Order: sequence, then structure tokens, then C-alpha cells
Amino acid sequence: VERCVLALTNENSWVLDPFAGVGSTVIAAIINNRNALGIEKEADYCKIAKQRISDLNEGKLKIRPINKPIHKPSGNDKVSQVPKDWMQLELDNVNGKYNGISHKK
Repeated sequence: VERCVLALTNENSWVLDPFAGVGSTVIAAIINNRNALGIEKEADYCKIAKQRISDLNEGKLKIRPINKPIHKPSGNDKVSQVPKDWMQLELDNVNGKYNGISHKK
């Protein structure tokens, strides 16, 4: 989102997000010296967005810098491995234990 804000607007421009959600576009605009207006109909999302903007203004919001490379986990990292209990679910599915389907003759 931040790259779009930078590419499509100038400093002090207005950014309108009619589906603001938790405020990511508004936050990107604020960080990059733009004015922003976010519209969101869901009260829960508005509450989260307001808290995130408040945290940003207080310097408490964790933000990944735009120039920081994205972490690409190797196959050995835990985050890239399939949990063992999921493997059993897949085996059960293949063996027809779900949906009343049997693959055996």
C-alpha cells in the first residue's frame, strides 16, 4: 500500500480510502506526509484503525520499513514446514475417512 501512496500522490496530497479496514492506507499516507481520509462501516475495524493511528503518533506502532527485504524462509525453517497433525488429516482424506467416501473396493 505504501508504494502505491508514494507512486500515485505527492506530499500534502489527499489520500481517500473508502474501504479503510484497519487503516493501513491511512497510516501509509500519514507516514509519507499525505493527508488521509479513511471510511469504514464496521465499528470493530474503525476501533482498530483508530488505535493503530494513535500508536503511530505515539511511536509505538511496529512498521516494517519499505526498503527492508521480505524474509523468505528456507525449507528448514519451522514456518515453511507442514505440521505433522495436518499430514494425518491429508492421509485420512486420501483414504476416504471424510465425507463418507471410500476409495477401497
